Amino acid sequence: MADPIETVAPDDSGSVTLRRYEYQVHVAAQAVLEMLADEPVRHVTCEHIEDIIVARNDDQATTSGLFWDFQQIKTRDTPVPWTLADVLAKGPLKSLWRTYGAVKDQGLAYQLTAGLEGYLDPADALVTALARGMGADQERCLKRVATHLKADPKDVSVFMGLVRVRELPRREDVELRNTRFLHELGPSLTGAEITGLYDELVRRTREAMQGRLGPRWVEQLAVQELPAKLLRKRIGPGTVADLRQRLLRPDHVLLTDVSRRLHGVETALVRKLRRGAATNDVIEDAQMFRAHAEHHRLTQQSLGTWPAAPAVEADLDERLLLVARRTIRGRADHPRPANAVFDDLQTTLETNAATHDRWPLYARDGVLLMGRACAISDECRFDWGTAHESPA
Repeated sequence: MADPIETVAPDDSGSVTLRRYEYQVHVAAQAVLEMLADEPVRHVTCEHIEDIIVARNDDQATTSGLFWDFQQIKTRDTPVPWTLADVLAKGPLKSLWRTYGAVKDQGLAYQLTAGLEGYLDPADALVTALARGMGADQERCLKRVATHLKADPKDVSVFMGLVRVRELPRREDVELRNTRFLHELGPSLTGAEITGLYDELVRRTREAMQGRLGPRWVEQLAVQELPAKLLRKRIGPGTVADLRQRLLRPDHVLLTDVSRRLHGVETALVRKLRRGAATNDVIEDAQMFRAHAEHHRLTQQSLGTWPAAPAVEADLDERLLLVARRTIRGRADHPRPANAVFDDLQTTLETNAATHDRWPLYARDGVLLMGRACAISDECRFDWGTAHESPA
């Protein structure tokens, strides 16, 4: 019998959509990296009006002192350079035209950016002029864009003066470029530490794109008196202050942790570990393992290799939950139950990875499985024991 995987799928758009979504996350992360580098980025807003809005400090812009960059991101699989016909076919100008209509009378200083994966065709004078905001000076370009938008050429001429086209690295390069830049910001950090920081930055960016930026980050932006729904999409300096501190002062990680405990909102995972008297190194390991597991999961999803059936992942989660609960029962009387449970569970998963990860979803890797177990704990499905008295 032929393997059904060899059959051409009637609709494989889901995998393509997810890959493009992940690409957009990494593009948004570039603006956040500018913020970490002390560039004039004030904040980055995701999936509001446009794919990405970057607000930069500009004392000469307006009374608000901000220059707004509304970005519409487009990807494509072919490495062929973009022509004007390609840009029109992909439709970023239609989205930017709608944005122009929404903001043109608000007294903002702004530009409208079409971010395109790949390169522009240097032989196409029209797309080159469009990219520089000079498309309206080319009669043929103005006519084609006005026809495309079904709008008055006079209005389109003003619009095109605000349009810029930005060439973006291809999807296989964007993450590497971002991590290299991050390493320049924190040259004293190891490769593993840089990877962990970037994974966390991407996680927060992804949450902003989903409008799910956690309460801790929203609280740091609440002084702006904006709706909570919008704040959950906006990344400001306070959102990444701890990441910036780790880059500049890696020896102050413990102080960052203490500040978070006193003033911030901890995740369920961290609260449960502390309740079980976990030491700081165990808490940091748990957070790192979870980040690695999440990165692995999202990478496989973007490649289209993650199983579509939820039952596969649910089966693994149930297996991890059972072994975690059994481990907890065996360490109930330990003075630091969280440390003991964490070590025992990690040993079990590393020793019997194939037994639990049958698909395999996490490459039968004990560290990745431990990270998934930490994610399950963060979903409040199991704890790490309760310390009966404060350990010495």
